[in-house]
Amino acid sequence: MSKPFYSVYGRSIKEFLTVKRSLGFKYQAAEYELGNFDKIAYKREESSIGITKELASEVCARHPHESEKSRYNRIQVVRQLAFYLNDTGHASYIPKLPLFKSSYTPYVFTKEEVLKIFSIADQSKANNCNLRTGMFFIPVLFRLLYSTGIRTGEAMSLSINDIDVTHNVLKIRDSKNGKERLIPFSKSLSEALQDYLKYRNQRPAIKGVNHLFVHPAGGVNGSSIAYRWFRKILFSSGISHQGKGAGPRLHDFRHTFAVHSLVSMCEQELDLYYSLPILSTYLGHQSLAATDKYVRLTAEMYPSLIKSVNKICPHIFPDLNKTQCYEAD
Repeated sequence: MSKPFYSVYGRSIKEFLTVKRSLGFKYQAAEYELGNFDKIAYKREESSIGITKELASEVCARHPHESEKSRYNRIQVVRQLAFYLNDTGHASYIPKLPLFKSSYTPYVFTKEEVLKIFSIADQSKANNCNLRTGMFFIPVLFRLLYSTGIRTGEAMSLSINDIDVTHNVLKIRDSKNGKERLIPFSKSLSEALQDYLKYRNQRPAIKGVNHLFVHPAGGVNGSSIAYRWFRKILFSSGISHQGKGAGPRLHDFRHTFAVHSLVSMCEQELDLYYSLPILSTYLGHQSLAATDKYVRLTAEMYPSLIKSVNKICPHIFPDLNKTQCYEAD
């Protein structure tokens, strides 16, 4: 059910959300922020459509204990609404985005570390009495995340109907941007998935359950279970965790996939001008700009490799002295 809006902006907000969602954006968090915008406009008794500087200043004011990133994302939503209102004939003030630079640098696992994590995951055991353990699917989940670069939420939302081990392709339905995409995968991952599905289908409690990743009792585990096992296996692998928010994180399998893929492209001397859009589409990015952070990270980690690649396709890798922003995409 759509969120109700009560101010003079209500109808415009609903139309704006409809346009965004028709383009493939989920806009769930944005709808919440627009609800707050609507409350402030209603409280101010705004009588005409058109965001003033005063209204924008009040809406965009920093909240107590609000992080820079949260405020940045919140103002971005207000800006998008203001752009829409201007385009539809309602002159509106466009608030400026605050300067924001993420302090988090993605952790990129080495190939040796990835193999170590897989080995520890394969050897890990859960309490035999715990029929709701996530250890049932953890080994194949980790391989799936690293081998395809899909997001953890996308992986945990997969159904058995989304996996085609005959043609080695999976379908992502519940993506971050709301668009479906097909992901081809390797023969080795196909074999791991087939082994998992064979074992999975032997469990009586799971028969008839469509969800791919389930515990032995037939229920669905959330991403938090996967993350807890990740922390345990990370520790057993001898890879130091830097604390909450510092990583390595489960999402870093995605970063690792992207960087390793770019390195492989460079080593094969592929033309990145044509290859980057393919990687961007594979990762489910809306634009090449979202893939740019991986290009920067690759250039930072493999400067000698990038130097040789730039002779083949110059200007692909950006100047590392420029501001770098690594987002949790």
